[in-house]
Amino acid sequence: MNYVNNKVCAVAGPFCAIGWIVGLLVFAQFLPPPSGNTGPAEIAQFYADNVTGIRTGMILVLFSGICYQPWVCAISVQMKRMEGATAPMTLVQFGLGTLFVLLFQLAAIFWQVAAYRPLENPEITQRFNDLGWMMFLISVPVVTIQGIAISLAIFGDKREEPILPRWFAWMNLWAQLVFLPGTVIPYFKDGPLAWNGVISFWVPAIIYTIWMLTLTKLLLNAVNRQRAEELAEQQPSTAVTDHAAQIEQLRHEISALRTEHDLLAGREPLSRTPV
Repeated sequence: MNYVNNKVCAVAGPFCAIGWIVGLLVFAQFLPPPSGNTGPAEIAQFYADNVTGIRTGMILVLFSGICYQPWVCAISVQMKRMEGATAPMTLVQFGLGTLFVLLFQLAAIFWQVAAYRPLENPEITQRFNDLGWMMFLISVPVVTIQGIAISLAIFGDKREEPILPRWFAWMNLWAQLVFLPGTVIPYFKDGPLAWNGVISFWVPAIIYTIWMLTLTKLLLNAVNRQRAEELAEQQPSTAVTDHAAQIEQLRHEISALRTEHDLLAGREPLSRTPV
């Protein structure tokens, strides 16, 4: 196992989240999201007023979003250890995690296009803004099935000390339920179920952050245990080599003592092969 690479991939997830937050909140000023009831002229003006910040923020989102892929790989490595040679849930998780990266990249590109010529045609600017938020928030089935795959792999891990704890599998399933309201965003332009609402946006965003940080910590723990197990497996062979060297040294010492004894007894020392 490459210990450093595994740890780098495990911590890539939080770096991805930090990049999203800085890009969307600090530069683009997208948080809270604009209301779905906001008209084309207002949306176009919103983009025009902060065009440099939005462009810069989307570049940051594009780069940081790629960090999600190494994190998905870190999850897949540990899931493969749980499932063994035949690992269907590992493949499901890896495939959907990769798709999730693409969806987030597309959302940032749509927002980037909206900021390119924001005032030339306000309705087109509004449509690209809508596309970005829809792509960003309603791709819940991708995350949900990815999460279920992780839980199923954990439940199938029959080790006395599972690679990932079983309580996380239950927490993971609960988190997927919290994300589900995002699927009904197209029905609402305002209220708690809209894309800027408490139920569809703020609560899932908070739970997702907690979920990602928790899983990252557990991945790091799993990598550390895996490293410790590999080192423990190497120790017996080293110990055997050390013991063999000690035995050989004792044989030579015994042979030397016998020779010395023969000399003291006045006998011609015999040529002896060490015992």
